[in-house]
Order: sequence, then structure tokens, then C-alpha cells
Amino acid sequence: MKHKLAASTSFEFLKYSLSEPPPPESDCLSVKKDAFWSYCGPLLCTAEDIPSSLHDWTQAVLSSSLLPLLLPFLAFVNDFVQANGLDHYWLTIRATKATTEYDKPRWHTDDLFFSRGGSGLREPPPSHKKAKAKPKLDLQTDWKLCATLLGPATMFIPAEHQASARATSRSTKRALTTEHSCTSLRCAGCAATADAVRDQLTTQLAPLGLVQAGPGECSVFRIGQEKGAVHSEPCMSRGDRIFVNVVPGRRDELAGLVAKWGMSFPRSWWIAPNVLRGHELT
Repeated sequence: MKHKLAASTSFEFLKYSLSEPPPPESDCLSVKKDAFWSYCGPLLCTAEDIPSSLHDWTQAVLSSSLLPLLLPFLAFVNDFVQANGLDHYWLTIRATKATTEYDKPRWHTDDLFFSRGGSGLREPPPSHKKAKAKPKLDLQTDWKLCATLLGPATMFIPAEHQASARATSRSTKRALTTEHSCTSLRCAGCAATADAVRDQLTTQLAPLGLVQAGPGECSVFRIGQEKGAVHSEPCMSRGDRIFVNVVPGRRDELAGLVAKWGMSFPRSWWIAPNVLRGHELT
């Protein structure tokens, strides 16, 4: 089993083996409503470690149990994370009903999660002042994992074109960003810029092509603006999708993140429309 992302690439697709074929009920798994479930804490190594909130979430938003598909992936993730000297992660499962919202690609790189002097969730915003030497980032990892348990997999620009795609993305953002004052978290100015960048990148990056993980494969990829993998949500208009995102980290890094929001650690919670929200580990 491979435990490292090659230094020369920004992403790889790795096979995680199913010990046996998934049960027949997995063939009819579907999403009843858009929702997500999150967990932040030590590795979930057995079915008994799974927080009860996941079962509540599953009953509220899915047609049947997710565990037959989730547990093989978690087993792979746990081995991979431990092999890299870590034993905690932030795990998010997002269920999405078929939608046309992602018919147009949203090419981007993910922000760095743990950086000294940053917000804890992303890299500090670029300064318009005189450039200074870049501070050394206090990072434990600059990579993450993801897998799609139902529906289409995340799209990536092919490895040989990643550097070009990152350069195009940066130059497009610089060209289209306008000076404005953000008045809220849902800033209209930022949203307008994001839409303009998305439209232009859809055209500019189309000739580069795309690749996706196959069945039983997960994606391991770098994050950050310098070396992060350029990727996008896939088109979801043909069916439901269940996506799993895994951000490994040290205990103090993850505990610090949830503490900023006034939450205890470890913790699990979920959000779904018109359903009781927020479930903490006991």
C-alpha cells in the first residue's frame, strides 16, 4: 500500500480494496435531501467508534446505511494517515441530490488549513502592501484525501497540466479581482468576482482535459495556492452524490479549530434542512 504522495505530483488516485462486494442494498442507495455530517477527532478505526450522530444523519437524509461503503474507505484512510505520523482528522460527508448547480466546472485549489498567523481555516489573504519574505508555515500536512461513495468523482486537471492550470488560475483571479469592502461573509462583490473567474476558467482550462478517480479509488492531493491540485466538483445533474472529505492533522490543530467556534473536542455534528441539527459526542 502506498503511503506518500509523490513529490513530483499534486494529486494521485489510489485504490482502496473492498474486502468483499458491497451488499445489494447499496445498489439502491439514494439521497433524500441535501445535508452534511462532520466529525473532528481521533481516527475512527472500528464500526463501534462511529458516533451515533452518523446513524441519525443517515436515517434523516439517506435511503439506507452508508457503512458498507464508508468503512472500507475509512480503513484505507486510517492506515494512510497513521503511516504519515498522524492520528486525528476532520471528516466530512456531504450528500447532494441531483442538481444542475454544478453543470459548469468550478476549478480551484483548496486553501491551506493549518498555518501560523492565518485564520486556522485558510491561508492569510494576500497583502497589497510591499511584498515581504514569506513566513514559514507551521504545517503538519499540505495534503488531504477524498472519495465519492455514490455518483461522479471529483474532476482534476491532468497531472501534466497542473502547473499551467495553477498559473492560469492565479493570473485570472488577479485580472478580475476588484477593490471593494466586504460587508458580510456572503459578500456580493466577492461572489461576483468568483462567478467571473469561474466563467473564464471554464473556457481557459477546457483544452487541458480532465481526469477522475475510478470505482474503488480515492484521491490524495495537495492543498495551497503554490502546489495545490486544481480540481472541481463534477456535474451532478444525472443523479445523487455522496462525497467524503478528509483533512488530517495534529490533535492541537484540530482542537484549536473547533474551539474557535466554541465547540468541544472531539465532536460530531450534522446539518440538514428542516431536521434537528447539531449532535455532539458523548
